[in-house]
Amino acid sequence: MSMERVQMLLNPQQRRKLAKLAKLQGKSIAEITRQAIDIGLEQMTQDNPQARWLAALEAARQLRESMRLRNGESLDIDVVGETQQMREARDAELLRRSGF
Repeated sequence: MSMERVQMLLNPQQRRKLAKLAKLQGKSIAEITRQAIDIGLEQMTQDNPQARWLAALEAARQLRESMRLRNGESLDIDVVGETQQMREARDAELLRRSGF
C-alpha cells in the first residue's frame, strides 16, 4: 500500500490517548492514528445512525479480539447489560435532579 507523509498537530490529550492505545495494542502511534482516521472517515460518510452503531460495534469487537489475542484470555463483558445499567443509573440521576 502506498502512503503519503502528512504533518498534523495534536493537542496533548490526543497525543496521550494515542500513545496509550498504541501501547495497549502493541502498535505504533502512526498505525493507531491511521486506524482512527479510517474509522472516523467511515463514520463521517455514513448518514445512517444504525450503520454508525454497527461500525462502532465492529471496532469494539476488533479491539476486544486484539486484546484477547495479546493477553491469551477471554474478556467476558456483557456490553448490553453494562449499557442498560449505565442508562438506568443516568435516568435515575436525571429523575433525582428533576425532583420527581
